[in-house]
Formats: sequence, structure tokens, C-alpha cells
Amino acid sequence: MALKFKYVYTQLQMKIIFGEWPEGYRIPTEMELCEQYDVSRVTIRRALDGLVTQGYISRTRGRGSFVLFKRSVVGLGYPQIIESEAEIVPKGTYRILLKEQVEASPTDKAQFNLSDRPEDSMMWHFKSLHIVDGKPSVLSDFYVAPRFGSSLAMLEETSDQSFFEIVGRRTGQRCHFVNGKVAAINPNEEICKQLGIDCKSASLWCRGLCVLDDGTLVGRCTKVFNGLMYEFAVESKSGLHIGSA
Repeated sequence: MALKFKYVYTQLQMKIIFGEWPEGYRIPTEMELCEQYDVSRVTIRRALDGLVTQGYISRTRGRGSFVLFKRSVVGLGYPQIIESEAEIVPKGTYRILLKEQVEASPTDKAQFNLSDRPEDSMMWHFKSLHIVDGKPSVLSDFYVAPRFGSSLAMLEETSDQSFFEIVGRRTGQRCHFVNGKVAAINPNEEICKQLGIDCKSASLWCRGLCVLDDGTLVGRCTKVFNGLMYEFAVESKSGLHIGSA
């Protein structure tokens, strides 16, 4: 049963990922899928339930199952997302999970031009969770220079503004995410728990720097994205934005 369920689930998932079943497509009925894969209705229902849980389809009694493979598109300039060719800040709330001071590494001291004074010996570490429509979407870690960290340590536990917006408001300048790099990772148990994802699947990890308009370096940050909610935008030489999961 388990092997049959996994096989059917994977086959249906691939039809969606590879575009055979596009957004809004009404997939075959349970009975049609039973005949196609020569399995029981219980197995088909389990596979379909898995697709619903993972955000690939929606099911409506009396209407059927429809492909729902639609995610917010985000570029390396997160937290802005690309929607209808206009950049807007994604809705939701930001929850501060951790605020602490950590010893500045030799790399931090050089990168942030920190002095040997005691007050420059510690960086501030903030861990936050971005929640959109009640779902955990991005787990972020910010390591902030001492000159900014002390005031940011007064942040409330929840906010409707992103870390970048808060820094911008307090400094009177825009705060940008720059030098972004993306990689696929196997998330650990903590990440899976915070984002509510399966540890057996890969996640998108992004790292970069937080910089003000005048070039002042605020901090460095890393982000792990809930792959069920986002896809990245990649700009080609022709200027096209190509979404890639």
C-alpha cells in the first residue's frame, strides 16, 4: 500500500511540476485514476490528500480536483515579491523568535569595520518567522552590527513590518538585501518544525547582506523559504523574469 501510494503521488506530482497539468486544470476523477494506475480508491485518495496537503491541488465536493500550483514569486531582493510586474511587500506578520548577543567573529570585525572596544565585540542575532495567511513562509536569521542592534533589540515580538522596513524607518534610509546567493539544502529538524515542512524534501536557502542607501552595512542575513509557498525569479540576459521552483 505504502509503495503504491508513493508511486501514484510522485506520478501525479510530476505531471504538475513539469506542466502537463497546468494551473487550474481539472485532473481525472478518482475512478479514472484507479483504472489508469491499477490501484484501489483508498490509494488514490491518499495520494490526492497528499497533493492537497503539499499545496499542489484543491478539492471541491461535486466539482472535482484542480491544480493549485501557484506560489508567490520572489527575487534575490526579498522581501519584495514580483506580482503583475509590480513589486509589493508580501502581506503577513513577522514574529521574533530569538534576540541575543553573540561574539563577533574575525570575519564580522573585518566586514563591519568593528573596533577593539568592548562595545564592538558583540553582534546582535535576531531570528524571525514570516507568517503569510496563517502559514510559516520564511525563517530568517539576522546578524546585526552593534551600532544598530541595540535599538533593534527593543523590537516587539510581532510586527506587520519586515526587518528591512523597521531598519529603514529607524535610520531614515531604505534598507536593501544585496549580494544574495541561493542554494538548495536539506533542512534540519528545527527548520522543518518552524516552517511546518517535510524534512525529506529540499528547501531554498538564501544569504546576503543588509545595506542602507548610503552603503552602510547593517548586518548579514540568511533565509530559508517554505518551498510550498515561493518560487524564485531569475533575470536572463534578455531581461525576462523566469520563475524557478
